[in-house]
Amino acid sequence: MSSVDEGTLAFARELEQRDARLEAALAELDELQRDVDGVRTRAAEIDAFLRALPDARAAAAARVRAAERELEERRIAAERAQQELERLERAGKDDAAAEARRAASRLRDAVSLGERKLARAVDVRAALEREAGEARAEEPQLEERARVLAERLQRVPRISREATAGPDAGLAGTLAWAARARAGAFVVRGGLDAERERVVRQANELASFALGEPVYAGRVSAVRERLERSG
Repeated sequence: MSSVDEGTLAFARELEQRDARLEAALAELDELQRDVDGVRTRAAEIDAFLRALPDARAAAAARVRAAERELEERRIAAERAQQELERLERAGKDDAAAEARRAASRLRDAVSLGERKLARAVDVRAALEREAGEARAEEPQLEERARVLAERLQRVPRISREATAGPDAGLAGTLAWAARARAGAFVVRGGLDAERERVVRQANELASFALGEPVYAGRVSAVRERLERSG
């Protein structure tokens, strides 16, 4: 096995440092991409919710109205059944009164069910309005997160100006910014990946030449360690 001179080892260490810097840059970029995706996903969810809100409000209101009508009908039926029961009891018609009493009881139960159904419909409508309020309140928060991320992206080398420009106001502005930021980060990541591949390939070629045998390590640190063992 060939002995490795100090100049080759020094160059391998330099390549390792470059590889480490590229790895760190890729890790930072990945973190930024995750944050951008988080803003984009949430903005898209809120946008979809708000677009569907008018129809959801109409449906919730319709359910409340239907429950109110149904409850009113049940209350009227229960009141009539009670009146009929009282009439039969006054008339001393015990058999008919017994049947009327059972009917009145069933209708009172139906009223209770109708009241619960109406309460649920009202609760659903109220929950929808709370969610709408929370969504509206989150809009400026997402916009601010997008501005902060745009500032962080400005520190990424070779990223486009479009990717680092802050968002316009509103959800549409945040979503448009996220699309630009993702595209810009994707391009930079491709460049960093390619550069890192070149560094690893260069290290393998260096080791293959120095050792006189093919070297196919996936990391520059592994190449450097192998060269040091042969030094």
